[in-house]
Amino acid sequence: MVGYYKKHSYYYKKPQKNKKINYNRRIILLHWLAVFVLVLIILRLFDLQVLHHKDYIAQAGSLHNTKTTLMPLRGLIYCQDKDGNLIPVAINKKIYTLFAVPKEIDDFSQTTKTLAQYLPLSQEKIYAKINNPDSSYAPILKNIEDEKLVETIKALKLKGVYFEEERSRHYPFGSFASQTIGFVSQGADNEVKGRYGLEAYYDAILSGQQGVFEGKKDATGRLVRSLLSREKEVIDGISLITTIDKNVQFATEQALADLIKTQSAKGGTIIVMEAKTGKILSLANWPTFDLNNFAQVEDYSIFRNPAVESRYEPGSVIKSFTMAAGLELGKITPDTTYVDTGVFQMGNSKIVNYNYAVYGKVDMRKVLERSINTGAIFVEQQIGGENLRTYFKKFGLDEKTGIDLPNEITGDLSNLEFPKAHPINFVTASYGLGLSVTPLELIRAYAAIANNGFTVTPYLVEAIKFDNGYQEIVALPESRQVISPKTAETLTSMLVNAITNGYGGKAKIKGYSLAGKTGTSAMAFTDKKGYSDEYYHSFVGFFPATNPRFVILVKLDGPNSINVASYTVTIAFREVEQFLINYYNIPPDEK
Repeated sequence: MVGYYKKHSYYYKKPQKNKKINYNRRIILLHWLAVFVLVLIILRLFDLQVLHHKDYIAQAGSLHNTKTTLMPLRGLIYCQDKDGNLIPVAINKKIYTLFAVPKEIDDFSQTTKTLAQYLPLSQEKIYAKINNPDSSYAPILKNIEDEKLVETIKALKLKGVYFEEERSRHYPFGSFASQTIGFVSQGADNEVKGRYGLEAYYDAILSGQQGVFEGKKDATGRLVRSLLSREKEVIDGISLITTIDKNVQFATEQALADLIKTQSAKGGTIIVMEAKTGKILSLANWPTFDLNNFAQVEDYSIFRNPAVESRYEPGSVIKSFTMAAGLELGKITPDTTYVDTGVFQMGNSKIVNYNYAVYGKVDMRKVLERSINTGAIFVEQQIGGENLRTYFKKFGLDEKTGIDLPNEITGDLSNLEFPKAHPINFVTASYGLGLSVTPLELIRAYAAIANNGFTVTPYLVEAIKFDNGYQEIVALPESRQVISPKTAETLTSMLVNAITNGYGGKAKIKGYSLAGKTGTSAMAFTDKKGYSDEYYHSFVGFFPATNPRFVILVKLDGPNSINVASYTVTIAFREVEQFLINYYNIPPDEK
């Protein structure tokens, strides 16, 4: 047993000796590992300090601290067609700036020669731009839109030659609805802002929110994001879905252009609006301009939208509201008669009918049918001047319509207010002189007749569209009642008669009932009292009169051919009406 334990003791001590040997081996291994790492470090330092010293010095020198504003993408603007398909009318187009970092270029002559093969610049001009070895940035060509050219030059992989991508506002259809859409421009702070139209009214929504980057930027302008950089997120703008129908807008613009040319007029406006909702399908003005080239426009007044930013004396189209007041107050009926002598005298003021016509005993239907001035005065005399003013105000002839466009003004009824409210002012106002309205106020007032006596709020944007496709419908103000449904129905039948048997007959299309009224008025001088020898022509109507769907206004400024509206604006009205019938496949409502 003792021998066993000695043997055991011997073998017990032997492992202690092997452990010491293993420990020494580890020390040696760690030593050589340290030597290996040291060699790697030396080799890396040799690479940095000797082999690629110049490259890394250049790269480090190209990085610099920056605090950069990150610009959001502006929201798009869409119009639609009758099927609800969206068509962009204001987009963000990619444009490029070709630039060089001269300090990175090895051979200026060869780089110049290569670029000259693809650019609309001579070798001399290119060389002059880039021949500055100490420069970090040398722009060569700006506002490049040709994507193929960009890709071609990128494929050359020219050292020190880069592209900088930006976004520029672009309007695919040029002058399409120009005053309504508006445009953007860059301010003194380099911030892009909407200047007119929807671009201005919805600028806060379209613009989005700028971001900020604080960190490093390399010579090519690229931001170098790292753990040390700080960034505030940029939020892109929200897009607009407008009520404008592309095809209706094109049709009305063409009808207006034809009218302007045929009548040698100075300007005009056509508006198409849904009678029961206020939805604007078209708003066409003349003169117009190319949204992509607004900087070339010399007369800035063209940027203004005359449908909401200018007022005029409308003439006989106002007689509808004079008649509405008389009917609503129970002072007249369609069968009420008076004897027309062709003249109305108040003090030294003498008012006559168009062409000095004398009609004798006539009823109220005839007054609208023949647009008799003394008939409108007769109604005013029955209801009184204050009631006339009250109903003009109820129809909104001196208030903003609430449309989503900037710089809207109101009509002017100040001649009917104290201290200007002389009796003769109410007399002339009854047939549309001595007061002024905007075209949009006028079409809105007619829509109230078509809509059973309730006003509508005209609008141009029906939804906003987010990047994820979600759409949010824009809420509209509630309507108000200005006349009873019975009065609206009676007045509509009188306006139908005015078209069928009166001066508006050229606007009527067989099989479709139409209610409306023409108006001709002299242009007032802008710099003095009195009227010029130029005229405004107007026609406002709605159809089908039995169940009104559309209200259309046509206004012509200063035609040089014919001086009565029944032979000018009615033709353009009919053209637009026929298009709408065909486009929307509207069935006839008359035999």
